Amino acid sequence: MSHFPADDTAPVAATLAQNPGPDGSTSTPIPARFDAAEPLPVAAFSWHCLRRDVSNFALLKHRHFDGFLITMQNSGTHWLKHMMSTALALEFNLPPPAFLENNLSNDFIGHPRHPRRYPQVPRLASTHSIPHVWFDSRLLRSCVAIPRYTVLVRDLRAALVSNYEKHKVHYGVTFKEYLRGDPRGRRYVFDLWGGIHFLNRWGRVRRRFPADTLQVRYEDLQTTPETVLTAIFAHFGIALAPRHLAPAIASGSKQRMTQLKSPNNPAQRIVRDDARPAVAWFDAEDRQYFDRVVARCLHYREDYDWRWPVL
Repeated sequence: MSHFPADDTAPVAATLAQNPGPDGSTSTPIPARFDAAEPLPVAAFSWHCLRRDVSNFALLKHRHFDGFLITMQNSGTHWLKHMMSTALALEFNLPPPAFLENNLSNDFIGHPRHPRRYPQVPRLASTHSIPHVWFDSRLLRSCVAIPRYTVLVRDLRAALVSNYEKHKVHYGVTFKEYLRGDPRGRRYVFDLWGGIHFLNRWGRVRRRFPADTLQVRYEDLQTTPETVLTAIFAHFGIALAPRHLAPAIASGSKQRMTQLKSPNNPAQRIVRDDARPAVAWFDAEDRQYFDRVVARCLHYREDYDWRWPVL
C-alpha cells in the first residue's frame, strides 16, 4: 500500500475549470501552464492507490492456475504471449496462433475468466492487474494456495511513449500534457501514475515473496529471448523441450509479426509511428517533472537506470 505526504494541490485544482480534458472532463489536475515547480498531486495519487489496493480482489479470486503472467501496460504483452503460446502449441502438438491477435494467444494464456481451451496444456492466465493489499499477507498465503507469478516490466519512459503513440488520437492531448497524467486514474488507459502504482505494488510483492514472483524485463526479452522464455517456463514448472524455443522466438520477430497481423485488425501497429528513442520525446521540462515524480513516489526502480542523455 502506498502512502505519501500530501502536497498543496490547491493551485493545481484551481485550473481545472479552465482546462477540461478533450472529453469535457475536469477530473484531471493538469495546470494551464507547465511550471517545473508545480505542486505534485501526491494526495490524489495516494488516495487512488489506497482505493485500488483495498478493492481489487481479482487475483485473490482467480488463484487456480499453474502460472500467472502479470504485465505492465505497453511492455510487450502480446509479443511475449505469442511466443509462449507458439512454444506451448509446439510442445503439445496443437495449432499455434495463426495471427498476432490477443484472442488467439488467449487459447493458451487467457484472461482469468476465460474458459480453458486445452485441458492437456498447463493453465496459464495473464492480466495487467494491481494486487489487493491482502496479497502481501504471509498469513493469507499460509492458508490459501497462490500460483506463481511472472511480472513483465519495461523502462517506464518507453512504456509511456508507446502508450501515447497507441492512444494519442483518442487522448487528444500533447505528449507534454499526457506526461502529467491523471493521478486519479480516470483519463488515460495508462500514464506515469499508473506505471508507478504498478511498479510499487508488484515490487513489494516480489521483495516479500521472491521465490513465487519472477520479474522479467522487456529489454532483456529483446536481447536474450531464449534465456527469458526458459526462465519463465521453469518458474511455472512447465517442462518444455528446448527445440521449441527457436521457432517460437522466430515467430515473434518484427518481420514475422508484421506478416501475422490479423485481417480483423488492419490498423494494428507492430512498430511505433515515430522511430525516435523514447527519451527523445522528453524535453528538459518533461525530464525534470518525470524525475520529481519518480523521486517522490516510486519505491521500486526494478534495476532501471533512468539517467538522461545530454540534450
